[in-house]
Amino acid sequence: MQTLTIDVGGSKALFELQLAGHTEQYKIPTGEGFKIEDLNNQIAALERDYDLQNYQLAIAVPGLVQHHRLVSCKSIPGLNGLSMETVKTQGKLKFICNDIDAGMQALCDAKYACELLVMCGSGIGMSIAFNGQVFTGATGVAGELGHCRVMSESGEFSLEQLASGDSVRSRKITTQEDLYRAGSYLGMGLAWAVNLLNPNRIWLAGGMMHSAPYYKGCLDSLKRMALVAPLAEMKTHRVDDMETLVCRGLSVILARDFSPT
Repeated sequence: MQTLTIDVGGSKALFELQLAGHTEQYKIPTGEGFKIEDLNNQIAALERDYDLQNYQLAIAVPGLVQHHRLVSCKSIPGLNGLSMETVKTQGKLKFICNDIDAGMQALCDAKYACELLVMCGSGIGMSIAFNGQVFTGATGVAGELGHCRVMSESGEFSLEQLASGDSVRSRKITTQEDLYRAGSYLGMGLAWAVNLLNPNRIWLAGGMMHSAPYYKGCLDSLKRMALVAPLAEMKTHRVDDMETLVCRGLSVILARDFSPT
């Protein structure tokens, strides 16, 4: 069965085609002006180029997804309202989901009671898995770590205002000391999550994790503020193969839940 998985991000989208015996990948720019029509046009172009018809399609997007519908996306507002009905395809659209929840599917393992995937790129998000199953909460909003409030020297702010990639860029933070401080705020929020959920593993992903002082600030703050007991058996991993993480997770879901019988 041919499959097309699409990871739509705030600055680019990755299209990964699984064809007979090989994989094709394409990247296109997105951004604030990217709309549902643009996504449909790209899907149509790939269908023409590869004569795709009876294939499986899965899409991951940033933001709040409820019942396969993108309800709210700050980074790509033109995609708000994306749903099973608004996607135009010659294939079979199986699902639309949050990008971080999709990425977790490529990492989590059923043998672990709890795992966290924290992604810090333009914004900050988190996915939670219990025994290999992603937990999205009663209405699909579980894991909104970026909206948690923390105290800083200048007052009370959300983690996204203090530690996200957009915040770092808008405030022109470049020194190692300031990057370390930004990372330490994320570690402060993570300490709350560790104390509440007692995870076996935390996965750290996203562009900000490639900044050495930011990454160190995050880990130092986490170790300083989380309780000793949940930290004792917990492992922290950085996700280095980030580019294809979401598409790999989408492929896992397709193979597990939508395999042809």
